[in-house]
Amino acid sequence: MSDIILRKLIVSDFEQSVNLASYSFQYPLSPEQIEERRDRFDSDLEDRYGVFEEDELCAQASLLHLNIHVGGKLMKMGGVAGVCTAPEQRRNGYVATIIEKLLQEMRSNGETISMLHPFSFAFYRKYGWETYIEYKRYEMNSEHLTSILRKERLRERIGKVSRVNNYDELLPVYECYAAKFNGMLQRDLDWWKKRIATRKTGFKAIYRSDEGKAEGYVLYNIINNVMTIHELVAVTANAENELWYFIAQHDSMLEVVKWTAPSDDTFTFRIDNPRLKQEIVPYFMARIVDFESFISLYPFVTADHSDTFTIEITDEYATWNAGVFKLHIETDGVAHVERLIEAEDIESDLKIDIGALTATLLNYQKLEALKKFGRISGNKAKVNRFQNRISEQTSYLSDFF
Repeated sequence: MSDIILRKLIVSDFEQSVNLASYSFQYPLSPEQIEERRDRFDSDLEDRYGVFEEDELCAQASLLHLNIHVGGKLMKMGGVAGVCTAPEQRRNGYVATIIEKLLQEMRSNGETISMLHPFSFAFYRKYGWETYIEYKRYEMNSEHLTSILRKERLRERIGKVSRVNNYDELLPVYECYAAKFNGMLQRDLDWWKKRIATRKTGFKAIYRSDEGKAEGYVLYNIINNVMTIHELVAVTANAENELWYFIAQHDSMLEVVKWTAPSDDTFTFRIDNPRLKQEIVPYFMARIVDFESFISLYPFVTADHSDTFTIEITDEYATWNAGVFKLHIETDGVAHVERLIEAEDIESDLKIDIGALTATLLNYQKLEALKKFGRISGNKAKVNRFQNRISEQTSYLSDFF
């Protein structure tokens, strides 16, 4: 039998890695794209792991070292991407081997939570990841733009929207907006230039208040009378109103406008006729990597009383999370957790798997709904008290990796 080795990829593995990814995901790469990938292959932001049979790369995955916003705090996050296996090597357990390695690496790195974009939700659910975000996808015609113009012309104009050529002023606006959601990435200028600029091509326009403060922006392109809004970010009501007024002024150029927004977005209240195309789209998955470390960082809702719960967690692939824990939440939302070694005789307040727990703490699902699906069980009063200590922030992500 040939030797099977799992190791971190090095520069000399580049050709095998890019060829396997291109074949598995069925996308051809231009010479320019290949060189761009070669330049970032040895990046500090990303580690790649592969399973080799002798010298042949059979399966691989990337681990990105990022930060996300959760409850208004930044947490280190391990982003899993580019998971692929050569067709002739599938069903040999290579992906499971890589995933277990990535979980160990993330734990060592202090990355207490992980996210990924699944090719199959069911496939990654068995490894502990769970859906944590869905977004709204909109499509409207120029008649709706006319409706916006009609309303906005009655409003006093405050501030100004103008097109810009760089991202510098957009960074602080984005971070202020991102902090309002669970799961949004922290972006540095390098991410903007290498990721956003290549994926969200077109134009940039920024809203500045009368005092000159940047409070919103829109990234968009216009092709064949179709405007695609890549991002519309506003941290004030004035910014949102003026950005939509700016967009609506393109009505004579457009037949269709397409964009995405958080799942709780209320755009249809802005227009006279709310009958436009809307679709709810499941997007990314997440999983807690290290429960004890994650909970020590997680900002629970403040209350006039402290709470104590016993929680029994199942986690097949990150076994350090499996067991019974005593969770104490202070009045200020700070939590302390203790593993209970001798827990056979303890009746847990809540029994839950790691994926369902992740979806709960990121406020994608309520515990009551998970109970209907058979994903949790427990003391009703205690379950309700635990739910009351979880932030109501919407989960969202406007990036891809």
